[in-house]
Amino acid sequence: MKRFLFALLKATRVISLLAWLNRGKATILCYHSVVEDGQPAPHDPHKQHIRLSLFLEHLDHLQENYRVIPLDHFLRALRNKQRLPDYSIVLTFDDGFHDFFSVAAKELSERQLPATVFIITGRADSTLPPNGESFLSWQEVEQLTRSGIQVGSHTCSHPRLPDLSLAEVRRELADSRTAILDHTKQADLPLSYPYGETSEPVSQLARSLGYSCGITGELGQNSSDADIFALRRTVIASDDDLATFAARVSGLTEWVHRLRQIFRPEEVNEREPEASLACRSPANQT
Repeated sequence: MKRFLFALLKATRVISLLAWLNRGKATILCYHSVVEDGQPAPHDPHKQHIRLSLFLEHLDHLQENYRVIPLDHFLRALRNKQRLPDYSIVLTFDDGFHDFFSVAAKELSERQLPATVFIITGRADSTLPPNGESFLSWQEVEQLTRSGIQVGSHTCSHPRLPDLSLAEVRRELADSRTAILDHTKQADLPLSYPYGETSEPVSQLARSLGYSCGITGELGQNSSDADIFALRRTVIASDDDLATFAARVSGLTEWVHRLRQIFRPEEVNEREPEASLACRSPANQT
């Protein structure tokens, strides 16, 4: 039913109208994994592993209707109180799956699209126990950086930061930041909070340690006065067809979620909100 509705709204250009109304805001899109079409279907309870052919449809839509900008350009505009380019999109990838290197990065490079990949440094170090997934190595991280991909932190071990002591949070953030800077020599290092969860003390600590921003799991777009350490994002699920993707990017699903919170709050509390469809990484789950 939801897909039919989104398809109808796309065909009648309602989604295009909403995208125009939201054109002054920037949308941070969050992917996780991109897999080749010919590969066996991975176990995907959190809808993280999108097929390449569908991913390319998404990129086609972005290039036809939006302007994909680097995360650091977006942050610079926020800091300098500059107007954001209309229809701005920032592409991000959480967890640092190996297929970002082997599949997604090639397509982004051919289209000259900027992106940021957030890695769990304990996976790159191979210090975390294996979980059946394959993640970026430091050699691959370094190669991606040389090709123009920005690398950000998703902490050392992907814990729920608000559940830790501040000393533990400091270790997760500081050690991850140091490791990435040692391997990439980047000027700025962004942070994606694991599970999209943060708190005021966690965000303040990230700021004090020198991170350039903090991206949450809060569904929505970002205006020119957005809090740099509480940025919103839109998580893309592996089964998002083109109409659903267009609805997400336009801001429609944010409004749907808000209306649910107002009129059916018990349903939102009982089920995971749409913003969390793919926020939960298998990297730290049993």
